[in-house]
Amino acid sequence: MNKKFIYLFLIFWSLLSIIYGIYGSQDFHITIQSLRSETLDIFFLYATRIGEEYVLVPAILIMAILFSWEKDRSYKIRVLTTLLIGLSLAGVLPQIGKSLWSGALRPMAVWDNLEPIEGLVVSYRKSFPSGHTSITAAWVALWSSLAFPKWRAPLLMSSAALIVAISRVYLNMHWLHDVIAGGFLGFLSAYIGLWAGGFNKTT
Repeated sequence: MNKKFIYLFLIFWSLLSIIYGIYGSQDFHITIQSLRSETLDIFFLYATRIGEEYVLVPAILIMAILFSWEKDRSYKIRVLTTLLIGLSLAGVLPQIGKSLWSGALRPMAVWDNLEPIEGLVVSYRKSFPSGHTSITAAWVALWSSLAFPKWRAPLLMSSAALIVAISRVYLNMHWLHDVIAGGFLGFLSAYIGLWAGGFNKTT
């Protein structure tokens, strides 16, 4: 895995964990909601799509095809193995968590005075962990490791994962502890995928 990405991701997630340890999820949620504005509503509605098919599918295709285009068949198989295992785990592990903690209530189910955001489908249960954050953390970690050296952009990729995590809290879809867990699951999934594909050395 890309060493710079590892450092940046762990710094960001350590900060989130420290915030959680000091303030907890509910106080942090209240703070984030106090920042609500029309501009931020629009920004986070689009930002959260980094963890959806609008961005995920093109990213997968670029990693699977473009980044291995001039490589031999063996390398292509390694890339496909990495993507298949890493992204599958990042998608499946949160769903297992949601099944185990199916009674975990989302913010909109806990506080009835939260203002819904137009254009967002409201969910009330299966809050833990955050699937959006998991799949985003996984694909950006894979991108930072498989992309052309000039395209790896570890700061941009790790920041994208952080923005998606914050967006899920801002949009009242998750608590802080949900996105922290989701991010670590995605990071772990990407690491396992890279290990399975033979990309287990830091670069």
